Amino acid sequence: MIRTNWRSAASAVVTGAVLAAAPLVCGAQTSTSGQISGLSSDNARPISLTDAVQMAQRNAPGIVNAHGQERSANAALKAAKGAFIPNVNLTASSGHTQGSTINTFTGQLTPLSGNSWSYANGFGLSLDLFDGGRRFSEYNRVGFVTEAANAAVIAARFDAALQTKQQFYAALAARESEAAARAQLEQADQQLKASTARVSAGVATKSDSLRSVIQVGNARLAVLTAQNDLRVANAALTRVIGSTELVTANPSDTANVPITDVTEAELARIAPDAPSILLSEANLAVARAAKRTQRAQYLPTISLSYNYALNQSSGGFAGGNVLLPFQQNPNRQTFTFNFSYPLFNGFNREAAAVNLGVAIDNADVAVRDARLAARANLTSLLRALNNANARVQVQLQSIAAAEEDLRVQQQRYALGASTLLDLLTSQTQLNAARQSLIQARFDARVAKAQLESLLGREL
Repeated sequence: MIRTNWRSAASAVVTGAVLAAAPLVCGAQTSTSGQISGLSSDNARPISLTDAVQMAQRNAPGIVNAHGQERSANAALKAAKGAFIPNVNLTASSGHTQGSTINTFTGQLTPLSGNSWSYANGFGLSLDLFDGGRRFSEYNRVGFVTEAANAAVIAARFDAALQTKQQFYAALAARESEAAARAQLEQADQQLKASTARVSAGVATKSDSLRSVIQVGNARLAVLTAQNDLRVANAALTRVIGSTELVTANPSDTANVPITDVTEAELARIAPDAPSILLSEANLAVARAAKRTQRAQYLPTISLSYNYALNQSSGGFAGGNVLLPFQQNPNRQTFTFNFSYPLFNGFNREAAAVNLGVAIDNADVAVRDARLAARANLTSLLRALNNANARVQVQLQSIAAAEEDLRVQQQRYALGASTLLDLLTSQTQLNAARQSLIQARFDARVAKAQLESLLGREL
């Protein structure tokens, strides 16, 4: 706030110094503005919102992690299918023996006789004939895990898009703030020249020049603050999209126009397919399938295994064939049926059943909460979007009125029909309206991005 009750003693000293410096300030304004303009250049590469989102969805750590979980789930699903196929095992070994032995009749060392090479081949199959439905339940469980991983990928994609859009819109808002601050600086510079001329002509008080100098300083600070905000937003945007070079929001990008014609009923029909709801429902299905898998522990397991082994001594493998067991070399075939049933395992099955029941209850509550949260957030975000759009329209009208009011006050001040305080009040109102418009636009853009992240689709 600008104080109007200046003390006479301090005013005389300060006013004299300011009036002495006023011509220098006006003369140096061009070079100072050029210096401020140079500060905003960081050689950042402009990027569109679409390209920024695509880069983020490729490079974001959350995306990479979600895709990794999806790949692991698909591999587990393939392994669950493989449980219905017999396990096959093939073995082969060879050995070579050389040296000498003691002849028991003569007591002398004699070289080993016969073929020094020996070979052994083996082939085996094993399959669970009955496991209480464990494999079917496990296959279903892993299928639901895969669905949960797919939902997690979608959620991660829209989360990365939301973070990117927020930083993109922050950069746009900082750029708009810089433009507004430069307009404020230009107005303050013109006002300083006018007030200095009026003071020199003796038709205005020294306080007018003092206040004009303060307005110029405040405008410069506003430009520097906006430039710093733009640098911070550019750095955050560069990190979010995983770029190795500094980027900034393309000011000509119009892909961020907020929606205004969507109704809550239309969005409510889309909400049940929201990624958060799909993920919670998939987790509930996983918990229920795990419960069915655990029940198989109360049923016996019947398995079948077949093994064939062949031993031979010859110069190669031709002395026997795994597929032709009836050879002159020793061989063996074994069919085995196994039956197992754990009568008691220290209540571990019962403890697992309780834990899985708790997991189902928690997952069920999570589904209900996700649905309620989606409904509440949908209402809140849609109201925020509509409110921000309405604020944008109001602020556009306020800016038009404030610009006209400032023009009238400038003419009145030039004619001596109004005071500098009236003119400064009009300038302050115009600056506030510009900042309110920038904030309303930012809120509308972010609210739309949050709605898209909630619903898992572009609007």
